[in-house]
Order: sequence, then structure tokens, then C-alpha cells
Amino acid sequence: MIGIPTKRRRGFVLMEVVLALTLFGMVGVAYLMSLQDVAELLREMRREAKITRILDSELRKWMSLPQIEEGEPDPSVLDERDQLEVRVVIRPLEDAVEEMRFTTEEGRVLQQMFHIQATASWYEDREWHERTAETWRYARLYQQ
Repeated sequence: MIGIPTKRRRGFVLMEVVLALTLFGMVGVAYLMSLQDVAELLREMRREAKITRILDSELRKWMSLPQIEEGEPDPSVLDERDQLEVRVVIRPLEDAVEEMRFTTEEGRVLQQMFHIQATASWYEDREWHERTAETWRYARLYQQ
């Protein structure tokens, strides 16, 4: 038989196995690292969705009150574990945005427009984070 002697061929097969194991090891480590990145991204998306739901809920709560008044109610701690705190500030729209004036169809300036701002603060990853959501509301919206 013509070809590589048996002794040299065995060493070559051993080298192929070592290279294959090295290649599979590198691919496996890369795969695990990418899975870890995807898991971290999913955790962050879940946290962002939770904060967004909480802020939306707080805004809706304060927007749906029959009577709305200027002020800063006491902050509410919603989650002791994450130390999640939500602060709401209600102030006249003229104080928040000076150039904004809302008028009716007849051209009269709307009075009693309020700017509602909800700010969530929480402690995560050894640092404080903060998100803010805001909206406007006409004070006489639910009055007849």
C-alpha cells in the first residue's frame, strides 16, 4: 500500500482530534457568551417594561382624579426589594412650558391646564437609576 506510514498516520489522527476539540471548544464558548448577552438584554427589557408600566399606571391614576390641584404628593414606595420609589409633581402648564398656550375653537385661552410628571427612582447594579414620564391634563376634564 502506498501512502503515509502507519506510525505517522496515527499522530496525524491525534492532531486532527485535538484541532477538532479546540474548534468545538471555541464555538461552545462563543455560543455561551452570546446566550449570556441575550439573557442580559432580556433582563433589561423586562425591567424597562416594568418601569414603563408603573409610570403609566401612576400617570393614569393622577390623570383620572375628578379634581386635580397643583402640588407634589408624598412619594410612594412601590417595591421594597428594588427600592422603587415614584414621585409625582403636578404644576400649571404655564410653569412647565412657557411658550405653550392652548386655545378653544373660539380662540379663548384654556385656563387650568396642568403638567403631570411622574419620576421613578430605583437602586440596581450598585447605582441609582431614574426614569420620567409626563403628560398634560385640563383640570375641568371630568366636570360637567
